Amino acid sequence: DEYTVYYTPEEMQEQYETALGNYVGIGIYMIVNYEEGSITVVEVMEDSPAEKAGLQADDIITKVDGEEITKDNVSDMTNKIKGEEGTKVKLEIKRGEEIKEVEIERKKIEVSHIESKMLENNIAYIRVLDFDGGTAKEFKENYEELKNKGAESLIVDIRSNGGGVVDEAIDMLEMICDKGDTLLIEKEKNGNEIVQKSEENPIIDIPIVVLVNENSASASEIFAGALKDYNKATIIGTKTYGKGVIQTLTKLSDGSGIKMTTAEYCTPSGNSINKIGIEPNITVELPENIQELTEENDTQLQRAIQELKK
Repeated sequence: DEYTVYYTPEEMQEQYETALGNYVGIGIYMIVNYEEGSITVVEVMEDSPAEKAGLQADDIITKVDGEEITKDNVSDMTNKIKGEEGTKVKLEIKRGEEIKEVEIERKKIEVSHIESKMLENNIAYIRVLDFDGGTAKEFKENYEELKNKGAESLIVDIRSNGGGVVDEAIDMLEMICDKGDTLLIEKEKNGNEIVQKSEENPIIDIPIVVLVNENSASASEIFAGALKDYNKATIIGTKTYGKGVIQTLTKLSDGSGIKMTTAEYCTPSGNSINKIGIEPNITVELPENIQELTEENDTQLQRAIQELKK
């Protein structure tokens, strides 16, 4: 199982803190390719140690403290990037053809899961950075604030969102899908199926566009897949990553833990996601060689605005 990871007691504590939205690190969101053994930076948090060190989205981390990243150690390397507050980590970064080394001091990171604003034509824009603990609550608060300001439609941006806690995605789906709708089908290795259905009445009843890309993974694909199946949203962007398996974190008696794959998940229509991904309703590529993505040159966002103006 390529996703199985062993955690020391200290690393287990870090995992729980991260899930709650508090952790020590350098301040990046990463996508891990287990087959190739690579780690790609997809987002650098504002005012983080990583931003101050000059890291950028699409940087590929090739070494951690002088150790080369391979498919055999890639899980360990992601944990090694984290560490105790005040300690330093040395990273080798590949950016295009350029190779550079940076040393970054780890700090306690205050994580915000959501960014939101009002766009033209009373279009609410909510970007979901991850699905860690508290995301659904933040999403609801931001939506209600924008709705009270007159929002008539909604863009949910989950591009480069690598996932997190599945229950957070389910809680967000319950705000949109009808009570009783199947939201997720989990297929266990023994053949059993667990079907999760919505237990709440929806609170969002305005047109929705969901933005996705090749780095939208795991819980992001659960969210987008269900909305696509029920025609509750128009999915715009590029095909998603294709991580359709669920890992369970189990604490052992000595405080250490193991994370291992326990089930494969499918969309409500029974479509498998693993190694396949979610195809958008409307495929839109970003322009090549963009130095800085802005609202004006973001072709995917502009297409979403265009759809909601109809």
